Amino acid sequence: MKLFKKQIDPNLLIAIGVLIASFAALFVYMRQAAIMSEQTEILLQQTKANSWPYLDLSYSYNSSGKNDSNKKYSLSVVNKGTGPAIIQNVSISYNNKLVRNWKEFHATLNIPDSILKIGYIKSSISNKVISPNENITFINWSGNSELVDIIRKNAGKIKVSICYKSVFNEFWNLERIGFDGNTKKVTYSEPETCVSNNDTFEN
Repeated sequence: MKLFKKQIDPNLLIAIGVLIASFAALFVYMRQAAIMSEQTEILLQQTKANSWPYLDLSYSYNSSGKNDSNKKYSLSVVNKGTGPAIIQNVSISYNNKLVRNWKEFHATLNIPDSILKIGYIKSSISNKVISPNENITFINWSGNSELVDIIRKNAGKIKVSICYKSVFNEFWNLERIGFDGNTKKVTYSEPETCVSNNDTFEN
């Protein structure tokens, strides 16, 4: 009885070896790609953290006496974050009534022209880029004692909303109700985008 040994084609062995090496290389490549993707995501999150804007609304009031002609009262916005805040739109209301500018705001409070003619200082913050640690006073009634008294008396009914974004197009909406010592309600939300409408404050 004769035993026959079947020889394996060397080319087949080479082909199998190449196939195994190819699968091993593919596995290594996929693993490296996954690691690089994780590292890229971590780097992106770190970059976002270093470019994170955080706006805050505040007021400043100072008076040394009832008849002090140098009474000071103003509203400001400050960026306490680590990156620039790109303001998309601003809305201001008094007693739940939207106003389009400061002239309309003063009219809503029935402030006489004789008081307003003394003047006040305003600065637009719409479509502005606020740098980290930058503070912008967007309305200043200081030096007008009668006007300061009226505004101060009604400051609890003032609502200011600011929608802004980061350089990575992440959106936030800041809303504060009340700018006196007795009233303060601040809320933050993260909308998908800032919706512009006809009620945008024009300053």
